[in-house]
Amino acid sequence: MCRLPALLAFLAMTFFASCSTTPKEPDPSWITGEIVAPSEGVLWTSTLTNLGRLGYPVGSQANRAAMTIVSGWKNQLAPFRGKGFRQKVDMSLVRQDELDESGQPVWDVTLRVMVQANMSLVRPLDPSYAEWEWRDDDVLEASIILRHIQTDFLPPDILLREDKETEGYVPASVNPN
Repeated sequence: MCRLPALLAFLAMTFFASCSTTPKEPDPSWITGEIVAPSEGVLWTSTLTNLGRLGYPVGSQANRAAMTIVSGWKNQLAPFRGKGFRQKVDMSLVRQDELDESGQPVWDVTLRVMVQANMSLVRPLDPSYAEWEWRDDDVLEASIILRHIQTDFLPPDILLREDKETEGYVPASVNPN
């Protein structure tokens, strides 16, 4: 009879200790940008194409009506504990109320890249044995994804140039004056 309270106390301590050591998802690190696209369809197609080209599987969590995408995991496994990882994109596209100077819609893009590291000692190259732990969001990867999408759309100042202006055009990065 006196073993029951000790056993219950031990089980309670084990339960709470296991809950407190489980790493939780870190605070999200969102990046934002603007894209001037001729239409919602063109922007949506460009976004899905770029995510696929960069290795992020896009499936049932891509909602065109809400203009949100949560990709599947992109695995990059390695033969050492903690060196292999996987990444997932969470993105939303929101149309601004006003148009740009060329009359095209402007979209606010917000995204983050979630990261988990594989902490498995046994077969770290086999995803079925993986032990995933959360890491901080990959802000650099999110910036790269945003830049890939933005490069599909020329800036309005290039689109609105007259022919006489483009003949002697020198990019600001070459000639800042």
